[in-house]
Amino acid sequence: MNLSRQAMIDAIDRESKLSDELFLEIVQVEDYLEKTELIEAVRAKCRETGRVQEFNNLLKAWQHKYSQLCKQEASNKTEFTDAPLVLNCGRYKATDTGVLIHDVSPNGTPTTSIACPHPILPVERLINIDSETEKLKIAFFKDARWSSLVADCNTVYNKNNISSLADRGILVTSENARELVRYLAEVVSLNAAEIPLYRSLSRLGWVDGEFAPYIKDVKYDGDADFKNVYSHVRNQGDFDKWKEHVLKLRKDLNIRLMLAASFASPLIELVGALSFVLHIWGTTGFGKTVSLMVAASVWGNPEMGCLTRTMNMTQNAMARTAAFLRNLPFCADELQQIKTRWNNTYDQLIMYLTEGIDRGRAKTRGGVEEMRTWKLAFVFTGEEPITRSVSGGGVRNRVIEVECDRKIIQDGNYTANLVKDNYGFAGQLYIEYIQKHCKVDELRSRFRELTAEILREADTTDKQASSMALMLLADELACKCVFGDEPLRVQDVKGFVISERMIRTEERAYQEVLALIARNRNKFAPDAQDCWGRIDDDTVMINKQVLEQEMRKLGFEFNAVKKAWAKEGYLIRNSQGRILHQTTMYGVRTTCIKLFTPNGEDLTEEEHEIIEKIFQPDLDGLKKNILLRKK
Repeated sequence: MNLSRQAMIDAIDRESKLSDELFLEIVQVEDYLEKTELIEAVRAKCRETGRVQEFNNLLKAWQHKYSQLCKQEASNKTEFTDAPLVLNCGRYKATDTGVLIHDVSPNGTPTTSIACPHPILPVERLINIDSETEKLKIAFFKDARWSSLVADCNTVYNKNNISSLADRGILVTSENARELVRYLAEVVSLNAAEIPLYRSLSRLGWVDGEFAPYIKDVKYDGDADFKNVYSHVRNQGDFDKWKEHVLKLRKDLNIRLMLAASFASPLIELVGALSFVLHIWGTTGFGKTVSLMVAASVWGNPEMGCLTRTMNMTQNAMARTAAFLRNLPFCADELQQIKTRWNNTYDQLIMYLTEGIDRGRAKTRGGVEEMRTWKLAFVFTGEEPITRSVSGGGVRNRVIEVECDRKIIQDGNYTANLVKDNYGFAGQLYIEYIQKHCKVDELRSRFRELTAEILREADTTDKQASSMALMLLADELACKCVFGDEPLRVQDVKGFVISERMIRTEERAYQEVLALIARNRNKFAPDAQDCWGRIDDDTVMINKQVLEQEMRKLGFEFNAVKKAWAKEGYLIRNSQGRILHQTTMYGVRTTCIKLFTPNGEDLTEEEHEIIEKIFQPDLDGLKKNILLRKK
């Protein structure tokens, strides 16, 4: 080893800076064996001084820097007017007339290849936080202005895929695709340090304790369809003006619940709860749409097409929107627009949305697409209920329905204009408050307390109680950090959760069968042309086949509820303990089911008052249940 190298190695101690000359000497050695011997000699000295890790890290940085310098040494530079960056472009000539390269063919003839007939260059590299995949932001000059787009590297660096960028305005054809790919790859390779590198996201919501879009130095790299929505999750206007008006609106419980659902959406992932639907329904002209805009204005621009959307969209569009919003509320108006698309029932839609995961899809080029997921609150409005009496228990469990029977916003035009001009402050304050003052364990503990309190105060299910508890918890936090008023109590909202009995499939099936019998009393007469059976004082004998057929029309299966009916006393067994009764009816031997059919004549006045006050949704059914218990 020559003396100068040895002197630099001997000069290494525990305190002084490792010299740049030493690293430059290492990276400039061309012989591999000689370079390895020199590196090991330096490492041995650094090991003695306890600086081997520092040396290894600096050596990697110098090797990268030196390789870049060597590449750039004979490189041209881009000469675009007013371009975002000036970059090395290797052998390519990049001017305002386009990008081309001069070369020589194998037979010695000079050639010129056009990579792109207009200025184009990569200006940002984006690493997605969720998928860790890289995308490239490309700027290009066309139609007298600079534009930009974000594309997957699989598109940019593949001559078969890059032609798809023609739809975005870049003049790329099958002829110049290969050369354009080479040019872009060359520029990225030569300018790894000069092209800014950012973290990126293709969605909104929680990311490792941070909340997009309130994360610094994070860019959006998702679908162009949602770029506009992403940009509208921001604040604008006067917060005090928004707050003053919304404080007045919050005096109406319907609007208060919509705001609570909007604030509850980011909490769902934190406390480990399920997505739910809050549905406000009633006749037109009551201010439901404007109320929805108020709820959306918590987070950003509530204009239709921004954070407020119409429900007139396909299932795939709903999934894409929910996955993009991720933890922000899905605010959608006019639910009835899609009723016919879902066979006149929303049950399948509700289950699909609240499950929080999209169905798997295959990629065109093989493999499976990344599964889209979401955990958020759906806030819907419409002119009719979202559930039916025959809706399954799982559906009714996931929905809180509020009937709007009066005008809830007096000056809808003024309110709509106000929230379209002033929005977005409350959401950011709310998230900052949670991040600074709320521990996840404490939020979960308070959520469990509220859920338990609702279950004590209301006859409901765990899922209904947890959805309402989320809204109460969100309202508490919003009162502390945004509004400064008194939070909602369980007593204020317990009337909006459904009775556990009315969620149970067997109970709703029983009520529907009783209603069916009442509507068809003429078919239980001896002279009926289509006789179903016989009605006595408080029982009915109904043909088993008829009962099964009619229940199936209503959306129920007799075999699925018969055991529960027998346990509750709705279904009366024969003397041998069987549910089938072999009897002669009007001269015909038949197999029947015997059901208990109470009437409401023996209810006390106090029992009537309790039922009408608490159980308004299904008075007749609950009266019959009380009579059944008394018997």
